[in-house]
Amino acid sequence: MSLQSTDPTILETAKEKLVNLSPERLQIALDFLTYLQEKDETDASYLMKLPSEKRREILAKQAEKMLEHYQQDREWQELQTWDELDEQ
Repeated sequence: MSLQSTDPTILETAKEKLVNLSPERLQIALDFLTYLQEKDETDASYLMKLPSEKRREILAKQAEKMLEHYQQDREWQELQTWDELDEQ
């Protein structure tokens, strides 16, 4: 669901509540919203409902995150080395 398709009264109520939060609680709320968005972005049925351009954008971001993960993972790098030895 995008903000454009959300009932304006819901957005106004959310805005009023967020404005009154302490900085610490506001950060918690933002972290939770980020979590929900990321969860949606990993749900295949959610992704399929999106326009193809938006879907590609989300999948590209996920691919970047996984690339970073695998580049930092020593165990994965060692597995790649074994695969390369098998090919020789």
